[in-house]
Formats: sequence, C-alpha cells, structure tokens
Amino acid sequence: SISRQEEAGMTSKAPRWAIAYKFAAERAETRVLNISINVGRTGTLTPVAELEPVLLAGTTVARATLHNADEVARKDVRIGDYVLVEKAGEIIPAVVEVVKAKRPSGVEPFQFPETCPVCGTAAVRLPGESATRCPNISCPSQVRRRLQHFASRQCMDIEGRGEAVVDQLVGRGLVADIPDLYALRVEDLVGLEKFAQRSSENLVGAIAASRERELWRIIHGLGLSYVGAAVSKDLAHAIGDLEALMVAPEEALVAINGIGETVARSIAAFFAKEPNRETVRRLKEAGVRMREERAEGDEGSGLFRGKTFVVTGKLPTLTRDQAGALIEGEGGRVASSVSKKTDYVLAGEEAGSKLEKAIKLGVPVIDQEELLAMAKRG
Repeated sequence: SISRQEEAGMTSKAPRWAIAYKFAAERAETRVLNISINVGRTGTLTPVAELEPVLLAGTTVARATLHNADEVARKDVRIGDYVLVEKAGEIIPAVVEVVKAKRPSGVEPFQFPETCPVCGTAAVRLPGESATRCPNISCPSQVRRRLQHFASRQCMDIEGRGEAVVDQLVGRGLVADIPDLYALRVEDLVGLEKFAQRSSENLVGAIAASRERELWRIIHGLGLSYVGAAVSKDLAHAIGDLEALMVAPEEALVAINGIGETVARSIAAFFAKEPNRETVRRLKEAGVRMREERAEGDEGSGLFRGKTFVVTGKLPTLTRDQAGALIEGEGGRVASSVSKKTDYVLAGEEAGSKLEKAIKLGVPVIDQEELLAMAKRG
C-alpha cells in the first residue's frame, strides 16, 4: 500500500517499509601475507589483512578489513594463516574465520601496535570503546583523510579534489589542515603531477566557490563523531550559526529534535578542543560562511519558525514532500516521528500509529486545509 509506505517513511539511508533478502555471501579461501594498519580521519587504527589475491564475487580481492584489535584477537588471525573471506553486503571484503587446520607451525599471534604507524604517537583506547586511536590530530594520515572528507561530494563538494590531489597537497607541505585549502594559489599548484595552468585555476576556483556552501555541509565536513548529513542539517536548522554551535551547552543540544545525549556529548567534546575551535576561527577568516542563510523569499513569513511538524497519512492534494517543502519554506522543521517536542501533526487519511501517538501525547493535530490556512494567514 502506497499510503502505508508514506506513513512508515524513510530514514536518511533507506525506506522503513522494505526489507531485502539476500543470498548467502560467496566465500573464498586464501592466505594472510601481512597485517597492516590504516589510520582514519578520526585517528582510528584499523587492521587490514593483506591477502594472497583471490577471485571473489567477480573481483580480485587482495585486502580485507579486520575491524579492530578485539576482532583480530577474537578470530585469532595471524600472519601466514589460511582464512575464509567474503564481501560484507556484497561490497566490503572481510575475514570471516581462520582455517586453523591449515595453520603453519611457528605462526605467532598478532601484536596490535602501541604507537601510530604513521607518526609514532602513542596510541590510546578509551574505556568502553573498541577503537584504538592516534591522538595526534596533525598526523599526516589523519590530515589526508580529513581533507578528503571535507572536500567530498557529501560535504563541501569541491570539484577536482581526488585522493591523489590531496596526497600531493599534504606531501608537498602545501596543506596541513582544512583551512589551508583556502590559502592555495594557482602558482602553488602548477607543476604538481597532472596540474597545468587551467586545472590549477579550476581547483582554486572550486575551493573559492565552496565558501558559500550551506552551513550543514560545513558541519558535516568537520568530521564530528556521530554527526552525519542528517544530524548536520538538524543542527544547522536549529542553531543556524557555527560559532553559536561551538559554544552551545549539552543541555541545549539535547533539546534539539534528532539530537540525543551521545551526539550532544560528542559535539561538546569536539569543540572543547582548542585545535578544533582554531579550525573554525580560521575558516571564518578565510571567508567561509558561518551562518545559515535563506535566499530572499525562501523564508516566507517565517510563521513556522521554531516549530516541528510530523506529516502522516494521505493528504487530499499535496504529497508529503510538497507539504514538507511548504513547512520548511515557512521556517519549520519536518521530523519523522512524534514526540513531546512535536508542535503539530499534519494528518491525512489512514494516518495510523503516528496519529494515535499524537493524541496520546496531546500534540495538536491539523489537516491539510488548516495547514494551508495557517500559511495563508502568515
């Protein structure tokens, strides 16, 4: 039923009303030649099995993730072992188990490194976490990954910012942190591999254009733990100013729809660190837009500013997306679930459980006609 699909809605990644049944993943046996350590943008040390190349699900696999130190120990993966590998989700190669009957004699357990393999800083593991991290935010590997994330299509969408380009910028000492991107000149780039005058001008122009990106993209690009695109949009809409977000107390963050205690703690901890605050200050000095701005005419009367709506059921003439656009155009926010923080539930036919919950919580329920009348009065 289409109306039931609309009622169930979507998460930021997938529909709530569908499920996929998959065939068991194909497995292949191969040998572990080495175990290397990758350092991610947040400093996480991830062990990776370097494998004897093997054909798996249509591609040749030579590397597979081992996730973290606990997983290496639990599966007891050792250099020289024969292992079974499969593609998790048909995409990411992973070691499933060790074929211990084939283990060569003299193979030693893997010792997880106590220092970062890139910069040599002592690694740390916080209580309750599975990740081992390099705490040095200037670690070259972290810098590369942060720059790749910041410039990616999902964040600041800087054209021409491929992995090879970032590697050259960091390797040549041209960029040591995110704000350094905005100081790059054409003459800095000309002469790099595959960079001529035109390509250099194009990259500098793309970086300059990113100064005017939406606020949520900047928040997402900073790489806060637990803060993806959807949460970044919630923060940008609710606070509307990166400098205000930087000093917002946890209690204020938890009050925002879609923000829980874990996310609020992560945001507060990120901005409590002086290097991260300095990054924001330098971005501002570089001319990057710090505030959420609407194009002229987009705000309408702002009648619904600060109000949260949930749309459920089948409306007479509007689709759910059209109703959401109308609400957001008047400064409101559309949430996916009903809570005590919801200001209005816009209900149509076959509204179901969301309508029931609104009534139970005493949340005002309106129909399409009332919504349009409110907008018209505004």
